[in-house]
Amino acid sequence: MTDSQFPPPSDVPSAMPADPYAPYPSSDGASDLALRQSRWRVIFPAISIVIGVFGMCFQAAFAVQVTFWDAIMARSGITLTPPPDVIRWTTTAQVALIVPLGIVLIAGSAMLFLRKPLGARLVMVWVVGRLLLVIAGLVAAAVTIKPQAEWGLTLTAEMRDHMRKQGMTEEQLPKLPDAEQAQADGIRNISIVSIATATWPFVMAIVLTRRHVRAEIESWKNPAPTA
Repeated sequence: MTDSQFPPPSDVPSAMPADPYAPYPSSDGASDLALRQSRWRVIFPAISIVIGVFGMCFQAAFAVQVTFWDAIMARSGITLTPPPDVIRWTTTAQVALIVPLGIVLIAGSAMLFLRKPLGARLVMVWVVGRLLLVIAGLVAAAVTIKPQAEWGLTLTAEMRDHMRKQGMTEEQLPKLPDAEQAQADGIRNISIVSIATATWPFVMAIVLTRRHVRAEIESWKNPAPTA
């Protein structure tokens, strides 16, 4: 009897890999796709927590600098003109709104890690609130751009005097821009900061409104019973 008369063993795969030590190709592409799609709840919340923590720290540090300007300058051994009252007020209001929103972002992102549907709602609250604050910040910047530019020119002039007393030559001193240039630089910087600040809220809004993400979050409300 020849070998052709024996049927192939039923437990041998029909398509064997060329390399005997290579794994067999998986036919479960759907599970691989689901695994890749589920990574959003680790990557994006982790980045959001980092942004929330650093954003709150930056705002708190800026508020402390503006509020305790004279004490900080006295410790540094240099006397500089404090910020105008309008800058103090807008900074205080900004911090009073951004810090609670940062807490909302951190709490919502942590809940996404834990697969809590409330986390998605909290992050969306942060998205809306942060974008509204970006718009409010642009309006406030348009109102305060002139006093900010004038204060910046005053600080530069005072820094030049201080550095001159330290023995630096005119070539080593920072350039003193005119008022129009200072305002133009201020508008450019505000625009850059506004775009950068609005980027991540848009990213999170896109992520949380994707179809597979919404379906996964919905499944957290009624988890499948375990056997």
